[in-house]
Amino acid sequence: MLRPSPMDLTGVFAGTFNAFKQRLWLLVLISLLPTLVSIAFVVIVGLGTAGLVGAAIANPRSLWASVPGLVIAMIAGIFVIALAAIKAQGMTTLAAYEIAQGQRPDFAGVWKRNSGFLPRMAPVIAIFFVAFAALYAAFIALFVSIVGSLDGNSGARAAGSFALLFLLIIALIPIGIFIQTKLLYTVPAIAIEQAGGIDGMKRSWTLTRGAFWRTFGYYFVGSLAVGVIAYVVSFVAQIPLLSVRGLERYGDPSQAAAAVAAIMPIYLIVASIQLLLQLVTQPFIYTYVAYMFVDQVRRVEQPPAAAWGGYGQPGPQGGYYAAPGQGYPQPGQPYPPQPAPGSQGYPQPPQPGPAPEAGPQPGNGQPPTPPQTGGWQPPQG
Repeated sequence: MLRPSPMDLTGVFAGTFNAFKQRLWLLVLISLLPTLVSIAFVVIVGLGTAGLVGAAIANPRSLWASVPGLVIAMIAGIFVIALAAIKAQGMTTLAAYEIAQGQRPDFAGVWKRNSGFLPRMAPVIAIFFVAFAALYAAFIALFVSIVGSLDGNSGARAAGSFALLFLLIIALIPIGIFIQTKLLYTVPAIAIEQAGGIDGMKRSWTLTRGAFWRTFGYYFVGSLAVGVIAYVVSFVAQIPLLSVRGLERYGDPSQAAAAVAAIMPIYLIVASIQLLLQLVTQPFIYTYVAYMFVDQVRRVEQPPAAAWGGYGQPGPQGGYYAAPGQGYPQPGQPYPPQPAPGSQGYPQPPQPGPAPEAGPQPGNGQPPTPPQTGGWQPPQG
């Protein structure tokens, strides 16, 4: 269960570690999805390339006719891998939310409840695809301009193009950080609240209003911690491979081949460690961001602490509800069940003492009907 809001860094980390403690294998299994797709893609491309090479040996002209098809297949494969990674992120986010509610989700259930995630993400994917395509086109145009200037012995033009490229790279760093931070909660909004793609981006932009630096700081610390641990483990795992260097000292090719064969098990062990590391660190950061999102929603949309005795005390609501129109949960949908007042609930744990006497209580696990003049508001006493 998550700590009461507002959570500090230790609270977000504690919630993330608790989720891994409860459902480690589920989170790892979800993270394995894009890995399996990548392996299947590599195998298919390898078999296809081998077939093309065999055909080219028999008929060299057939190679050029097959190149466009191979390029299209590789682009399609990369796109499918990217979709699998996005799907895994959405499933991990939803699973983390359900774990924090005290549930025990399984892979099949999370897959089913996350079934509409990719269609809702389509506008976001399209926007980022167009943005990256335009960015790469600008870089290619500047690079071609630099090369053309050098060929024409136009030093001033080449220097100008290089300076423009350098300034573009420098400008993209703060712009990228700003956009990433403002849109950090897009996936949680779409996965947890079932918002549409554009609505999810707007939701994230609104939630981070007035909380940009805290959002950036929390995410930076979490990413840094995961990155440092991953780097240390990867570095230690690769130490045995240092003995592989210097194979050129073997004058006999058979001796070099024997050395490589002897070191191959170590290669496999190191590759397995790095794969396992990725299967753990990726869902960790996704879960971490999901709990940042829940904490930010509670900070912004929960009733003021003074109205019901403070964070961590029984409040007028039994749990966290999505904003109106966000769709999770919607009226009439029993899933996910909201904890009854005074029970072990999410996001605030039960505390001893009498429950509030004033104010309407939610019925049948559903949030009360909010006013129609704005976002979600607490019921009036």
